[in-house]
Amino acid sequence: CFDCNAKTPIWSSVPYGVFICMDCAATHRSMGVHITFVRSTNLDSWSQEQLRIMHLGGNGRARQFFKQHGWCDTGNINLEAKYTSRGAELYRQLLQREARAMAPPPPAAATVPTPQAPTSPPPSPAKDPFSSTLPAALPVEVAPAALASA
Repeated sequence: CFDCNAKTPIWSSVPYGVFICMDCAATHRSMGVHITFVRSTNLDSWSQEQLRIMHLGGNGRARQFFKQHGWCDTGNINLEAKYTSRGAELYRQLLQREARAMAPPPPAAATVPTPQAPTSPPPSPAKDPFSSTLPAALPVEVAPAALASA
């Protein structure tokens, strides 16, 4: 147990990523969920973020962090003072930040194509309606005398 060193802890304090015994779990429950909340390691369901926090935390890492911030695990200490300390808040924030960084990115938003009006083929260039009925232009030969008499 992170708090009392009892063997085979089967509860956990999720925000701190530590394993605790049943007696210490009762103490954690009495502190309120704004400070800590507990989960059974074998009876409760867990979110992916909670599992990441437990993976990143652990009793050894928490013990080292708390020791660096003035808390040791010897003697009879006030658990509420320990878990409301500045060091505890920093550790909780650290685990949350690391767990979020490990999380897979959210799925990309599905794009729905905007409906478009059916397209018709582009209009063909304007045609002379009579072009298919007229024969190709024939050369006209005009006699120079005919022009003079006109």
